[in-house]
Amino acid sequence: MNGEAPGGLTSRLQGLLGQEARLEGELRRVEESLSGLRDIDLVLSLAAVKLSVCVEMLGHPREGMSGLVREKAHAALRLVEGLQAESISEDQRGIVQSDPRYAEVRERLQEFLLAGGSGLLDAEPASARARRILSRTIVSAVRKFTGVDDRYAPLDLDDYPPLVRKVLLYLFPVFVRENPEQPPYGIEEGQELTYSSPRMKLPLSQAVFYLEQEVIPELERRLAESPGDSGLQEEIRGTRERLEEYRKLRFFPRSTPVLLEKGYYTEGLTGYTVDGEMLVPIPLPVSFRSGTNLDRVMEQVRMDVVRRIAGRGVSREVDREYRRLRSLESGMRGSSRTASMKLDAAWGYRVLRQDFPFLARLADKGGFVRLVEEIRSAGGSAERRVEKLIQTEQGDRSTLPGM
Repeated sequence: MNGEAPGGLTSRLQGLLGQEARLEGELRRVEESLSGLRDIDLVLSLAAVKLSVCVEMLGHPREGMSGLVREKAHAALRLVEGLQAESISEDQRGIVQSDPRYAEVRERLQEFLLAGGSGLLDAEPASARARRILSRTIVSAVRKFTGVDDRYAPLDLDDYPPLVRKVLLYLFPVFVRENPEQPPYGIEEGQELTYSSPRMKLPLSQAVFYLEQEVIPELERRLAESPGDSGLQEEIRGTRERLEEYRKLRFFPRSTPVLLEKGYYTEGLTGYTVDGEMLVPIPLPVSFRSGTNLDRVMEQVRMDVVRRIAGRGVSREVDREYRRLRSLESGMRGSSRTASMKLDAAWGYRVLRQDFPFLARLADKGGFVRLVEEIRSAGGSAERRVEKLIQTEQGDRSTLPGM
């Protein structure tokens, strides 16, 4: 069953590689057609297959194969970590870990480690040039985003005539408010809030998919159990009408990303996703926790580091994705003019953190605060000090994603 197949690969390995290619194609098709939608079952299945490929390769080693095993193992861990890092409703916390395929991924990871793959999860040595570029980028990003930025006074509407006041409130509902909050702004540590809403906004393609594949089948199932329920019948009718309205919608996708803070501001000001797809509301109750000022600054630093590193020879994988986004094969989600802005910064950070374990500090609040203090105290020697820290921690084991 595990005999040699044409090309020097075992028949089992060839089958796993074919399965991996099929799942990657399916995952890419779902993400491209549904505005980046992540199918949990599909992602976990792909991660498990990648680790199975790694185990099979370790069992039948060949010259030059270790680099490929390392790449596939890191890719599998990033897939799982990416799911866990997704911003989801509070009532869905733990949904990834509760999926049966998550247990399968853990089993494949254990097999990989027992087969001798633990050493392949160590970060590879980086060149002095790469460490130097990364240290400069980190110091620059920290200095750029950690300054005091929440002391500006709000616009005083009393200084404007009533007509101008109404126009400003209509055109800039996010920035201009009646009786605005006074500085300092934001949410400090320990003051996090939980927000809830009876509806949420989704990209148009995802809204159609959700109503068609999730909402209507569930309502029909409930109606089959209670055939005379007029409330359910009316809800199904209303949902079908909404679905048809969304199917008929046509819009012109934006060709370049909005250069604003992602999430609320992008949605509130433009009504489009960062990738240029129209946002529409659906009746799906959600609850979510607010971030803090520190969370916001940490995210800005991570995004800035990834986007400024892209294409500079620091990470092969980030550079490969950057080149793809600049090419025609990337479709509407790419851009030859603003490729770094189209780069998935969260994914890029996970790649860089595997290459440079030092970057874990940018996602740990305590470590980030200490790094900021160290950069401030170092003054002109901050870049050399950070470069030394990167080199010191280069041999540390990459962090496993909570598995």
